[in-house]
Amino acid sequence: MRTTFIWAAARWYALSSAIGLTLFGNSLMAVRADSPPRKGYGITKTGLYPIYPREYSCSPLTSLYASYRDVDGSRRSEPHSGVDGGRLGEAVLAPADGTVEAVWKANWGWGSEGALLIRHSRGDLNLRTGPPFYYSEFNHLKYRDVRHLKTGQRVKRGQPIGIVDRPGGKARYLPEVHWEVYEVTNDETIEWSVGDYGTRYWTNEASRLIDPLYLLSRNAARPSGRGVRLVPFDASIDYSQFRGFTYILPCRRKLDKP
Repeated sequence: MRTTFIWAAARWYALSSAIGLTLFGNSLMAVRADSPPRKGYGITKTGLYPIYPREYSCSPLTSLYASYRDVDGSRRSEPHSGVDGGRLGEAVLAPADGTVEAVWKANWGWGSEGALLIRHSRGDLNLRTGPPFYYSEFNHLKYRDVRHLKTGQRVKRGQPIGIVDRPGGKARYLPEVHWEVYEVTNDETIEWSVGDYGTRYWTNEASRLIDPLYLLSRNAARPSGRGVRLVPFDASIDYSQFRGFTYILPCRRKLDKP
């Protein structure tokens, strides 16, 4: 639900050189795992959709990348720049090892809330090719739940990094965490500005917005289809060789007690 005009203009300016290719829902075309259509440059549809593991009960995603459908079923005025999901009060988990780039009070037009930006290196994600960095940005968090995180601090895969809240903390909005993912070729070119609501937002001309489901699909042996099998974080599993992202929302084994 992060869709103010000023924010959108700044994002589209930063992304204006990126030309996305659209993969339509009924296409039978085989898509390479690292091809631009799977990434969704320029907020274009990738055709990727989540497949939840049968042995787990997972908190679901409620609005997908480049979708015009909001969490409440209404139509957006512009394509969605990330994915939304989660239930009120649930933990948000780091999708991979990374470094805190920034924590700040944000306002996208719904009221003051917490925002978090994490930088992941290609090595953090065990990827041999691709850009040197990726950003994960999380919105609609409570600032008090993220303010303890400091710039430069390392976070580990699966670490709780926030709690699902509502946009601006307002009860009239449905709960969700908003998650955006960017490819970044130069982390040094990030710039900060102040928006219409008096809070900061960032731009980086060396970044390109992509579908979070793309990095959630990278550990699959041959991720050529459109269905992305989500991998829950499990503290008992060794992820030292895992490629890409694990799921950011909690999943519980169906045989476990609540």
